Amino acid sequence: MPAVLYEKKGHIAYVTLNRPEAMNAVNREMSEELEDLWYQFDADDEAWVAILTGAGDRAFCAGADLRQMAAGGRPAYRPTHSLGHGIDVFKPIIAGINGYCLAAGIDMVLPCDIRVAAEHATFGMTMTRWGVMASTGASQLPRSIHWCHAMEMILTAERIDAQEAYRIGLVNKVVPLGQLIPTCEAYAEKILLNSPMAVRLSKEAAIRGRETTMQESLNIGFSLQRYNRTTEDAKEGPRAFAEKRTPNWTGR
Repeated sequence: MPAVLYEKKGHIAYVTLNRPEAMNAVNREMSEELEDLWYQFDADDEAWVAILTGAGDRAFCAGADLRQMAAGGRPAYRPTHSLGHGIDVFKPIIAGINGYCLAAGIDMVLPCDIRVAAEHATFGMTMTRWGVMASTGASQLPRSIHWCHAMEMILTAERIDAQEAYRIGLVNKVVPLGQLIPTCEAYAEKILLNSPMAVRLSKEAAIRGRETTMQESLNIGFSLQRYNRTTEDAKEGPRAFAEKRTPNWTGR
């Protein structure tokens, strides 16, 4: 059985962590499959938005597989800001957090653009409790939420509930479990109303620009804007507006 499931419905790709018996903890197999699937999603011209979630209703991801590490394995998941071993994924990604989201689970959530949590979800940067340094989390969490909240999570390794995660800005919305994926799909459908090319380039501008000066960030945006003007979507949008109809996006 694959450690990660990949399914596509229309322009939405569903990426599901599939080790429910281990609360979707990341082992070597899952890490390698995730890398392959993010490349597949990124290269698929018909996949415009992804929803990332976990199998079952107990856990999104309970962290790295500590049993594998105890047996001498290296940490299984070493993500970058872009969701997987150096690949830049500029297409929108929505996280549906369906339970425990701990350690490497938070590492997976942080690069996601929109984050929806089930009411029973629990969050924690719990690595240090087991002698593991919070390397990715230490780099990315303070960029995602306020410094003091990030450092409290990193240094204490204490867990917080979904409402607290919402209060500190770690997630966009908290919903009952039965509404989790429909809520993620509703976000995806809103995104799909827009030009996939413009959406992709806007995300790229945001990611590439946040680690530069303001002027450099503006220059990146202007450069991508010039490229966007050459695309089919950029021609289709104004034409549809003038003709008072819904645009027919191609993502090209």
